[in-house]
Amino acid sequence: MVLFLLLAIFLKKGIKRPPDYYAFFIMGIIWLVFGIPLKNYTLSFMGLVFALAGLVNKNKWKENRQRRETLTPGEKKWRMAVLIILGILVLAGLVFFLLAERRAL
Repeated sequence: MVLFLLLAIFLKKGIKRPPDYYAFFIMGIIWLVFGIPLKNYTLSFMGLVFALAGLVNKNKWKENRQRRETLTPGEKKWRMAVLIILGILVLAGLVFFLLAERRAL
């Protein structure tokens, strides 16, 4: 994860893009909803903060929204690579979880 973070920082250096407040709002709602039943109140609090940040800047939702059509070809490739890597990590996590559950039985 640290290597992935450093790579992302290195590749995005010098590119200034305004924040996508709609994405903040959606992410905040998701974190809030997942944090409450998991009794992870820190996650719920962070979700509330992100949701409020998105709501406060609701007037900027349309102007700062990042859509696939507005991305450069390099950014489209970058996003596709990130989605593939995250998909592989989720699949690997699921496999390891299932293997660990079978050993516990």
